[in-house]
Amino acid sequence: MATFIAILCALSIVLCVPLIIWRPRWVFYTFLFSAVFNSILAGYVNQAGNLGLPVTWGPADFLALMTLMAAFFVPNESQYRSGMIKKCIMILGILSVISLVQGFLMYPRDALTNSRVVHFAAAAVFAMRYFTDYYRVKGLLKFSVAIIFIMFAIHFAIRIGIYSAPINEAERIVDVGNLVGARGTNALIPMLYLVLVSVSIGRIVSKTGYLFISIFMLLVGLGGIVLSETRSTYGAVAVLIISALIFIRARIKNTIIFSVVGMVVVIGALVTGFDFLARFRTDYGKGDYATPSFYELKNSWRGMEYETILTSYKRSPYFLLTGRGIGAMHPAPNGPQGLVAFYHSEYLGWIDRCGLIGLFAAMFLFAASLFRSFVLARSEIPFLQYLGTTFFLLTIALAADGVFHPVYSHYRAAALLISFVAITANWRDIYTSLTEEEQLFLEVPYLEFDEEFESDLSIPQVTS
Repeated sequence: MATFIAILCALSIVLCVPLIIWRPRWVFYTFLFSAVFNSILAGYVNQAGNLGLPVTWGPADFLALMTLMAAFFVPNESQYRSGMIKKCIMILGILSVISLVQGFLMYPRDALTNSRVVHFAAAAVFAMRYFTDYYRVKGLLKFSVAIIFIMFAIHFAIRIGIYSAPINEAERIVDVGNLVGARGTNALIPMLYLVLVSVSIGRIVSKTGYLFISIFMLLVGLGGIVLSETRSTYGAVAVLIISALIFIRARIKNTIIFSVVGMVVVIGALVTGFDFLARFRTDYGKGDYATPSFYELKNSWRGMEYETILTSYKRSPYFLLTGRGIGAMHPAPNGPQGLVAFYHSEYLGWIDRCGLIGLFAAMFLFAASLFRSFVLARSEIPFLQYLGTTFFLLTIALAADGVFHPVYSHYRAAALLISFVAITANWRDIYTSLTEEEQLFLEVPYLEFDEEFESDLSIPQVTS
């Protein structure tokens, strides 16, 4: 089976070569799929002896470059100047490439091993050029929901023990009776369930699509987060829900739906004997897998990363502004190996690779995305309200999760997540495509854009 899947991966790469010119979007979507499931696919490639190559590879390693090439065969249909969000994306992309070059010069082997962190830049360039149309955006949303459903199916199969991903599961539930033990967090990406939760609430608030489908999406999203037993993602979805009840319209409806779906998830867990709060107890697990108390947390691997980055820059303060580059190593207490080249934080990752410039650009990106999506969420246009609500909730949840996880620098999740940011940046073009549809033109109010105000954070005026 491993050889068969590895050959399919190789064939997908070969078939995408002519599609760079003929069907660029097919290359992009193939890249998104391969990036999300990269750990599983690369595991099978490894079992198949890497098909003769000296190192383990996944199709995303090649498709990222193909996606970047395909972006230049997509006609640039944007009618508006770059706003704050696009500028932040471009700055982060350029800094990441410079950081990779710096890494190749200073620590070539480790830089090559960790070069996947730059994959997001290829997706960002393509998304900013391609997602300027209403139907293209709808296509990405449907595709995203579909692959997250596939991810949930695989996750569920792992949790009940009928499937085992080839990648070694480093974290296992010990002596607490939680299904068969393997959480599947190395093979899959629990934070992507936040996308499903955000999309479902966006649909409900904007009255887009069937309500029962939106509720089912919410149920799957919350169910996947519970299955993952990832404490930081628990916190992120809590931030998302609280934000939905405070900032988003239809608060009463949201409260009722969250309550009902939450009760269904909890009852389902109780019926199956699934203890989804086990990892919050200090008596959970044994040895290296024991859950630390809050006092012990500061001395854990993640807690010590903040001290580590300070020590790193004390030794080389001249890199504080520009970063130490991709592949720079730091000690990892209690980790699988003595030194690692990544941080369990979006913010620490940027400041390590790209310095203070990278950190500020990432923070501006979060802030600009939150502001713009919040404005769109208040729109009277249903589709813009759908996008605004979805992206506001997703962004605020990712900003919270980013304290403990990589987000836009997550080599498997970033390609999909950065595409949503690009859509937010292209909102003017998306609205324009709405008005060009003859059937929608009479139903959509006209937005007056202030062309003299070049910032993407300008608030449009709605006239009847």
